[in-house]
Amino acid sequence: MTELKRYYSKFIFIYIGFVTISFISGLIVGEDSLGGALHDYKFHEKYFFKFADEFKITILEYGNYNEVRNSPVFYIFVSMLIKSGFNIIHLKYLNFLIIIALLLFFFKSLKIKYENISINSQIIFLCTILLSPTVRSLTNHPYPFLWAICFFVISIYFYLNFEKFKNKNDKLKNALYCILHLSISSYLTPNFAIFILFYGLKFFLEFKFSKEILIILLFSLFLSLPAISFLIWKDFYLFQHEVYEISNLEKFNIANKIVIISSIVFLFFLPFLKKIKIKNELNKFLKNKKIFFILIIFITCVYFFDFKMGAGGGIFYQISNILFKNNLLLFLFFLFSLIIFNIYNLYNFNNFVIFFILIIYNLQYTIYYKYFDPILLFIFLFMFKLNKNKVDSIEMIGKKYFLFYIIFLLINLFKNNIRFILV
Repeated sequence: MTELKRYYSKFIFIYIGFVTISFISGLIVGEDSLGGALHDYKFHEKYFFKFADEFKITILEYGNYNEVRNSPVFYIFVSMLIKSGFNIIHLKYLNFLIIIALLLFFFKSLKIKYENISINSQIIFLCTILLSPTVRSLTNHPYPFLWAICFFVISIYFYLNFEKFKNKNDKLKNALYCILHLSISSYLTPNFAIFILFYGLKFFLEFKFSKEILIILLFSLFLSLPAISFLIWKDFYLFQHEVYEISNLEKFNIANKIVIISSIVFLFFLPFLKKIKIKNELNKFLKNKKIFFILIIFITCVYFFDFKMGAGGGIFYQISNILFKNNLLLFLFFLFSLIIFNIYNLYNFNNFVIFFILIIYNLQYTIYYKYFDPILLFIFLFMFKLNKNKVDSIEMIGKKYFLFYIIFLLINLFKNNIRFILV
């Protein structure tokens, strides 16, 4: 066993070297494994200079013509750096500080949630984050979402501390820090604001109707007032911009979101799966009363599904439409994901709240997996309620996620070639 550990430890240095070299190489060549990061950056780059040169005019015009769906906070912050002499071409190097903070608080969160996790497994998880196409692409082509991810992970760290501590004062302090950092994340990318529902529910279950919950509510309201005022002033521009003109009925078709987001959740949940006797589990499922509700959800969502090409949709949606020119394969994966979620006992109140949040989190019509990578990894590790008997050990999960992200990164790097071969 000792020899095996030494052998494995040697491979850790190989993993670190491989990931570091690939990350630096990506930085040098301007990697855009997402495929649209460079386009998004070029489109929004003008706002850095506009806010630096004409702040009043820019803030008055921002969002008036449905050209953006981002918060202006990130662009205002960078414009202040530009006015002080900062060169915009160095912005991607500034992202290193954000990535370091992201890795640091992810590391600290792992230690809180999984007290017995080995240092090797923690390193594997840190390397995995650096393989994320979203993290890599948005480092090279700066976008507020990367910074928002960092502060979201910091909010998770304080939430885990909130759960860990027994003293009521310590719990309240960490709850307030959690909300503060979630607010910063939300001011960078408003999608994250919806996670206040999860945190708020957990805080309420702990404090009930008390002065602590009142303090949390007032603090949350205070932090949100500038954002609410700005959105009202700008006629809620965040909800108006889309890739093309669609009706509200199409835009808010919940069936589209349930089908596609379920398939994306299933994709990122794959490393949690472990060997099971499929035949036995299916027999149990077929005898379970839940099968009726699952089939109702499946049939209803398939019937109302009308997602259009050109608005994302994830890997399963793309493959289905490229290979078969229809959604058949996507629907099969959707049904399979519903069954797998049942087999792994994921249907519980905690997880339903998170899934509801994930749907509202992606309120816009477009559904790109960049908004779920690596967010779903953090949610599964720190917020999801899992049956420990059904999933692998955290060490094995770390190894499988590392392999998963290598494959995921390669698919994204060569997706145009893969699409050409499939067509």
